[in-house]
Amino acid sequence: MEYALLYAEGVDALPYVPADDNIGEWVDDIVARGIAEFGMRLRPGVDATTVRVRKGELLVSDGPFTESKESVGGFDIIDARDLDEAIEVASKHPVAGFGRVEVRPFVQWPGAKPGARIVPAGLHERPEQGRQYVLFVIADPDGETLDDGADPEAWVSEMDGRGVRLFGDVLRGPEDATFVRRRDGEVLVSDGPFAEAKEWLAGFDLLEVQDLAEAIEVASKHPMARGGTLELRPIWPFDPHEDHAARDERELLEYGMRLEPHAADVAGAVTEVRS
Repeated sequence: MEYALLYAEGVDALPYVPADDNIGEWVDDIVARGIAEFGMRLRPGVDATTVRVRKGELLVSDGPFTESKESVGGFDIIDARDLDEAIEVASKHPVAGFGRVEVRPFVQWPGAKPGARIVPAGLHERPEQGRQYVLFVIADPDGETLDDGADPEAWVSEMDGRGVRLFGDVLRGPEDATFVRRRDGEVLVSDGPFAEAKEWLAGFDLLEVQDLAEAIEVASKHPMARGGTLELRPIWPFDPHEDHAARDERELLEYGMRLEPHAADVAGAVTEVRS
């Protein structure tokens, strides 16, 4: 069964200690076990761009849809035997030792081919052909009521045809979430939503586009731009086997700095594309 592992600080985050970071060993283990599909670190929330469409108007803003401590900092997709194995894998991830890992199953669609995976085989080896963004699809009660013609499959078909969508799928609801932390050598597991938030992550897609303007244009066509909220986060590649202390020192200043163009600076060009 396929699960998303979503990494965040959480409300009781501890300081990050580079010397304790064993992410290289963790990656090697899940690859050797054959359960790894895809994983990526994401740029900090300051580089997020939120996209909504309300009453036909495109609304874009800098920043994530939620507060920084709950903002997802990275993810992995694994194909585990069951929830117990997914929890065991999550508990060994270095983020579990100072933050929290949310384990969320993907929806299992009727008629899906046995053994089929969400992530296309060989995607990791495929050369990048543009800028990659994760498109988080957020269920938001303040969104517009969608009519019967608002079919996300039409969006999927269009973006697959354009070659800008690499993969994606729908997550089961927050009631099926499991949160995993490791504190003082003890694995702590809790069920259900982490916080009483009106918005929640319903699914995500990986996009490959020319720039932020195209990413916003692609997001704006998704039905959930009207019915919910969309968040774009650029990926932040790194070598899991490098010296983590050196990397942490090198990247320290970037955490509070927006490297993406400001949403207001590209909104005009995107509005022209949609019109």
